[in-house]
Amino acid sequence: MHQRIAIVGMSFRFPGDLSDEESFWDALVSSKYLVGDIPADRWAVNEFQHAKRSEPGRSVTFSAGVLSRVDEFDAQFFGISPREARMLDPQQRLLLELAWEAMEDGYILPSSLAGSDCAVYVGISGMDYGTRCMDDMAVMTSHSMTGNAPSIASNRLSYVFDLHGPSLSIDTACSSSLVALHHACTCLRSGEASAALVGGVSMLLHPSSFVGFTKASMLSADGRCKAFDASGDGYVRAEGGAVLLLKPLDKALADGNTIKAVILGSGVNSDGARKSGLTIPSVEGQVELLSDVLAQSGLEPDDIDYIEAHGTGTAVGDPVEAAAIGRVYGQRRRSPLPIGSVKTNLGHLEPASGMAGLVKALLCLRNHELPPSLHLSTPNPAIDFAGLNIEVVTRSLPLQTDDDKPLVAGVNSFGFGGTNAHVLLREFRRQAPA
Repeated sequence: MHQRIAIVGMSFRFPGDLSDEESFWDALVSSKYLVGDIPADRWAVNEFQHAKRSEPGRSVTFSAGVLSRVDEFDAQFFGISPREARMLDPQQRLLLELAWEAMEDGYILPSSLAGSDCAVYVGISGMDYGTRCMDDMAVMTSHSMTGNAPSIASNRLSYVFDLHGPSLSIDTACSSSLVALHHACTCLRSGEASAALVGGVSMLLHPSSFVGFTKASMLSADGRCKAFDASGDGYVRAEGGAVLLLKPLDKALADGNTIKAVILGSGVNSDGARKSGLTIPSVEGQVELLSDVLAQSGLEPDDIDYIEAHGTGTAVGDPVEAAAIGRVYGQRRRSPLPIGSVKTNLGHLEPASGMAGLVKALLCLRNHELPPSLHLSTPNPAIDFAGLNIEVVTRSLPLQTDDDKPLVAGVNSFGFGGTNAHVLLREFRRQAPA
């Protein structure tokens, strides 16, 4: 069950319409901030916004990382009728595109997986498009339920590509996609499947969640995710998604696949009642998980070169996560551990955020460089950075090891109900020609 898992294909769509590795990496090293505003043609933005968080039925902000042309979809390509496509949640549409592109990226014909035991695991939690239908139930059709049920997000991929392995949609809020990744790895290690498509998706298509998160004081009023900064007052929502194609490392090597990175270990746990409230994170819960995954990898804290943190920029979450990272990794190292958060560039993709962090971490390993985390002007005084032996990356740093060992990065993801996920990822270096 400690078998290594290879990432052999990858696709993504992030705010700013970033969809290839070069443009995403350029955005990271150039410190681009890709958060804008919800377009006015999605809903009556001005009418639903109000400066007072307490104003009923209003959101304090509609700042968000968004995609353009979310209404466009080549239904015929996937054998879907125009009538059904109209009722299809854009999250399902995007997942279909990303699944195809992940196989394409791995030089694997989708038809070669048809009829196989390939598994599908999808992190998804939003139902905005279905909620729009509920605004006027007269528009519902025979395709409304399959078009908007989260369970169908994974099942539709299995159906369209004729994949016979496990097919699950997973909702643990913001940790959904990394939890999906862990279960996909477990499935591959147990031999239940020989390959897996795994990913996450989130689309912002209705104002209700903005209003709800405003009332919960979770959103940043100024539209900036200020991870680990003293002024962190909440997160910024974002949309997008990513899909990975996974295979056991031994099988990927035998098949001559292109390998982007290797998953050394992964884990999932829950805070339980070790905290003062349902949505309050737990240091003990996160320490337990990080320790378990580190032990599973067989590495020592000094072997870890970078941690891509959950880093939402909240007053409660950042100090808890920093304390856990410091206790497991930082305080047992010779030098400070670099940490950062892609949410400072893109915003928070919620159920797909773990995938965004993993793609960033993978690119850091491949490019041997750490891009800066943005919006850090005054380090949060509630975090003892020196005592925890961690430091936020605020300028581009070269990433290398003294003995030229493959680089290793960790990725954190935590759900607001207490479900935590952690992954350790290693750079892949092929020893012989493919």
